[in-house]
Amino acid sequence: MKRTLICCTLITWLFLTAIDSSGFCAAHAAEQQSVLTLDQAIQHALANNRSLNRARLGLESNQITYNSQQEEFQLKIVPAVQTGYSSDSEEVWRAGASFSRRFSTGVNLSLDPFVGGQNRENQAGVEFRLDLPLLRGAGKEFALDGVQSSLYAYQDATLSFHSQQAGTVLQTVQAVYRALLNDRQIDLQEKQLAALQAHLALAKIKEKAGVITAIDLYRAEIRIKNVENGLTLRRESRANTLDELKRLLALSQSGDITITAPISYQPIALEETEAVKIALANRIELEQTRRRISETERQLVLAEKNLLPQLDLQLGYSQTGEDLDFGFDEEIWTARLSSNTDLFRRSEKNAYTQKWISYRQIQLDQIAEREQIIQEVRAQ
Repeated sequence: MKRTLICCTLITWLFLTAIDSSGFCAAHAAEQQSVLTLDQAIQHALANNRSLNRARLGLESNQITYNSQQEEFQLKIVPAVQTGYSSDSEEVWRAGASFSRRFSTGVNLSLDPFVGGQNRENQAGVEFRLDLPLLRGAGKEFALDGVQSSLYAYQDATLSFHSQQAGTVLQTVQAVYRALLNDRQIDLQEKQLAALQAHLALAKIKEKAGVITAIDLYRAEIRIKNVENGLTLRRESRANTLDELKRLLALSQSGDITITAPISYQPIALEETEAVKIALANRIELEQTRRRISETERQLVLAEKNLLPQLDLQLGYSQTGEDLDFGFDEEIWTARLSSNTDLFRRSEKNAYTQKWISYRQIQLDQIAEREQIIQEVRAQ
């Protein structure tokens, strides 16, 4: 009898130990799941969200474009070497370099030293050229147009990127709390379903005893079906919310995540006038509209000056010699005025009118944007 009792005790102890070990392993496996806090989820979204990374690459592209436009006003050195042969002359060759620079006033300056030979006669020289627009194309408005346009595009892309970051943060926070809300509602519905199933079991006993009718039992079953359907829909909503959260965080859809976030919060009390004032002072959309108006004003001035006729002055000076040691014995001065302008200027006038229309449209957009922001703040 004692041996039987000892064996039963040993088997029971081993069984309970196995259950406890399996429970520990399950808990340990649960600890290995990906667990993120709300702050970690936000930081992960800001660092890995695919739409943000794509916008960040576009921002870098705009920065490169702006730098390239600025490089147009730096000193350029272009080596030049050419050689050739024709049947009516001997070998022709030439080697040199071009030093050129474009200034913000629209002036182009170039210096071209060279050495060469033709028909067994050597030649060396240096050429200097100054191109100066006198009417259309003169001034910083024309020369710096590419720089200003690329700078505006870069700044506008920067503001859009900041706005997209804020939107990503809001979407992440909403997805996290939707997931938490679904978890709470699933827990409540599961508890409600368990209570209703216990009530149904008791109702079946009462129905057999004749205390209640079959209609009462049927009503209890319908109520359980409704709760089961709601629980299924809530689980689907939780799965969809987690999939959306994975997309925002750029995580694999096949993995699983657990999110923790604080439930308590501190309410913020704002008067309507104060809230509107803060929104009008900080909304990125209004800043973008102001910058768009400024850029359109600049383009309008440019279009107005483009109505002027084209008149360019080119000054040149060159020295050449018969030896390759740059012993110059001949110099040439040149001055040339050139113009190539349509007398009627129809396309330029139409372009100016279009810029003016765009300017008025953006002014109206600014008013509409301001009113829309005020409406949104009041609605919230």
